[in-house]
Amino acid sequence: MKKEQTNTQKVIKGISSQTLVTIVLGVVEILSFSIMSRLLNKEDFGYYAAITAITSIFSAFSETGIGSAIIQRKDLTKRFIDNAFTINLIFGSFLSLLLFALSGPLARMVVDSSMKVPLMLMSGTLLCHCLTSVNTAQMKRQLQFLKVGLISLIAQVITVTIAIVLAIKGYGYYAIIAKAILNDILVLIMSHIIVHAHYNLALDRETFKKIFNFSGWLMASTLFRNLAHRIDRLLLPRLISVNALGAYNRPKEFVENISTRLNGIFDTALFPVLSGIQDEKNRLAVAFRRSFYYMNIFALLLTLTFIFNSELLIRIFFGEEWLDLNNLMMVISATLLFNIDGRLADCYLRSLAMTKQQFFFRVAEMVIASLSVIVGFRWGVMGVALSAFITNMFVKLFKVNYIAKKIGISVLDSFAILFSSWRFSIFVGPPMLLVILLTDHSFMGNCFVLIVFVILCVLTFLVFPQCVGNQYKEEAYSQILSFIKMKVFKR
Repeated sequence: MKKEQTNTQKVIKGISSQTLVTIVLGVVEILSFSIMSRLLNKEDFGYYAAITAITSIFSAFSETGIGSAIIQRKDLTKRFIDNAFTINLIFGSFLSLLLFALSGPLARMVVDSSMKVPLMLMSGTLLCHCLTSVNTAQMKRQLQFLKVGLISLIAQVITVTIAIVLAIKGYGYYAIIAKAILNDILVLIMSHIIVHAHYNLALDRETFKKIFNFSGWLMASTLFRNLAHRIDRLLLPRLISVNALGAYNRPKEFVENISTRLNGIFDTALFPVLSGIQDEKNRLAVAFRRSFYYMNIFALLLTLTFIFNSELLIRIFFGEEWLDLNNLMMVISATLLFNIDGRLADCYLRSLAMTKQQFFFRVAEMVIASLSVIVGFRWGVMGVALSAFITNMFVKLFKVNYIAKKIGISVLDSFAILFSSWRFSIFVGPPMLLVILLTDHSFMGNCFVLIVFVILCVLTFLVFPQCVGNQYKEEAYSQILSFIKMKVFKR
């Protein structure tokens, strides 16, 4: 019992430190997003989306899953780390050169030859990703989440400033490319300094085998994950147009950036702890029940926030000229509901060293995602968004239930936990739909909708906790009240 409490405290501490940095980092990214949306056009964002879709495929190989292998390894040695560094150095160098050489054919295949030079410039980021993963993995293994977050924050502030200046001077999507390249270089340098890294080149056959017993399947699964997540960006320029990709990707990028940051808080804190109890099935089941319940409460609350306030978000962070994408924004926002479930399942798969199973899941996701784009594009970007939401829902729920069954939780129990976590929507959803129908679509009307939403959520979670559920009322409610009293009414 004492050990379980210690692990719980580790997760809470990790989430707390990560949350602080993530909030600040999110504010910086949102400000950057808002400014760049007003400086660049849909075509610029379309080209950038296609470029990053290509580089993300290569980045799956550049990291090779060794960062996770370092975290998951129980008996980590200096020799193991040196081997990991050497392997990543070799793979990263090879893949950077490969993307550089193939930039011309890939550019013409996805969009047109104007993307050749940007792809050549972006090729260097593959080596940066590869080497950075060894540094950050060591920090995460030691639960130094705050340092990892601060590195990202400092790099983000510097590169966002540079990107805005370049966009104002008329460099188009090259401004965003410059931000991505400089960000990766800065993160590599800072992480190397903080870790006090002194690596030696080493490639032992036995250590090599140990690393790839874990990371080989993970690397392959990362490739198919990136394909699944980016297949729409790769296909849309040819199926519809670059402008359509820009219109589709801008709200999707906004939603995914926030989702990724928030998911990263849970994943970064949970993965090292779950790896530590990977052989204790009962404790894994308890951890799953709690994390699945509370993370789905959070996921639904975040989803409703985006859907009910989509017009206001577009006005503030995109600009009035993007309001025609409101319906698309709402559909894309709905994917938030199951993204956290998918991230939770991935965390358990890695923690239990089930990388082979994860690979097969990712292959299935890629195939299904490709089919959804091919079917959906007939109805434009809205059709793509709807088909992506439907397939995402089924894939993520299947994956979560697979994990649940592996640790002794039945499918019925997992769905019972899921629906229990969504209970509060009964008390928030219907009133909000009525308010939206009766309120005009002006800026002031959007602000009124937001105020009503906040009031309903506060009443539900802080005044009538029974509306959320008994587990929330008995476990989390008292802790939330204590925290509020301590922080707000301390004086």
